[in-house]
Amino acid sequence: MEKTGTKVRTSMRNFLLALALLLTTNILMGVTLMTMSKHSLRDQVEERMLDVSKAAAAQIDGDVIKHLTAEDKDTEEYIRTLNILRSFQDNIDLDYIYGITPGPNDTFTFSIDPDREDPAYFGEAIEATDALKAAAKGVPSVDKQPHSDEWGRFYSAYSPIYDGAGNVVGIIGADFNADWYDSTLNSHKAAAVILTMVALTIGIILSFIIMSQNRKRFSAVLHRLSELEHETMQLDQIIVQSSIKRLDLLPESESKVLKTLANGETVTLHSIDEYEAVNSSIESVYNKLRSYLRYVESGVYIDDTTGVKNKAAYRNKIKELDEQIEAGNAEFSAAFFDINGLKKTYTHFGFESGEKLMFECAVLLKSVFGKEKVYHITGDEFIVIMENKQSWEMSDYFAKFEETLKQYNEEHIKENNLSVAKGSVTFDPEKHQNYRQVFVEVKEACDKDKDKYYGRNEVAF
Repeated sequence: MEKTGTKVRTSMRNFLLALALLLTTNILMGVTLMTMSKHSLRDQVEERMLDVSKAAAAQIDGDVIKHLTAEDKDTEEYIRTLNILRSFQDNIDLDYIYGITPGPNDTFTFSIDPDREDPAYFGEAIEATDALKAAAKGVPSVDKQPHSDEWGRFYSAYSPIYDGAGNVVGIIGADFNADWYDSTLNSHKAAAVILTMVALTIGIILSFIIMSQNRKRFSAVLHRLSELEHETMQLDQIIVQSSIKRLDLLPESESKVLKTLANGETVTLHSIDEYEAVNSSIESVYNKLRSYLRYVESGVYIDDTTGVKNKAAYRNKIKELDEQIEAGNAEFSAAFFDINGLKKTYTHFGFESGEKLMFECAVLLKSVFGKEKVYHITGDEFIVIMENKQSWEMSDYFAKFEETLKQYNEEHIKENNLSVAKGSVTFDPEKHQNYRQVFVEVKEACDKDKDKYYGRNEVAF
């Protein structure tokens, strides 16, 4: 009798140790997941802010803006620059965007403010921040701390404007509401806390049940644990789908991992005894959380609207190409694609229809150029980088893209047609000293093609 009692007490103690390990694993993985998600989300939010300011700065003519004064308010150059900034103000989710003139001794003043209600006047002083000082030195930067002024409380992103000689002659500032920024960073915190509390609650309930029941009821407890795990998977589904905009639009080959995270995996347990069953349950939870962590890490470089590489991946590619150019072994072609009439689609058919066009455009680009070559840089614009490809090869690719685009529109004749302006430039070491010069040229080529669509001679803003 004593030996039997000893075995039962040992069995209970070992199971409780396994349960403690399960709880510890859930807590540690929950904290780790929350920390990594917040860091990844911060990088993505700041990158989006920089995307806006850099995209605007790239469209401003530095040789024009460096000569603007308050008296030039009614000139064609001033109005053209104002309209560029106003198009960003009206079409992108930000609070304010404006031009800044850097002065001596880290002083800064407003130059152009497209705000219709309460614009800053030309020459009005701006409080200098570390990010603004960095932009004046040619480094696009985002404020790490919010700042307040008469217009509100904001985080701001700043990108330099260059003249033809490559000198910083101005800065584009973009303000984003601080409450929006903070709430975005904390958007997953509540869900992570809930999951941790659910795991702790489940553990306490299971401990109470196990300690109050004998070993004959152990199999029933495991059955209840399976039911509770099913409820946890439903919570997982809510979390995953809340962070994936277009899960249902993705093809099966691309959505398999995401749907597995959302719906869970079917696991068959071959347990010899209750100890192995507990260990198998711990391993299942650990593997699920580990898969979710891998998804969060990989999502840093994937755009969740289109499924292609995002601006973070594009920034890394630019760095790689500039290193190749400096080393003298660069050989590539760049293509710029801009969806025509997307704003009209948003206006007449809704936001979802516009996003569907962006997604479908990305699918077509991937089918022609390859998934690893396509980057969604901002809004309705895509960049394709094709290494070791010459201009005549890009012409063949463009012809194939036009054929694919025509086929898509014929198959979706009852939906919104997809029209895409495009341009291509092949790197020439004789006239391109860095990737930025290639980008400016390919953007101009695309704008010319876009002018044909709209039947105009000037670039639309």
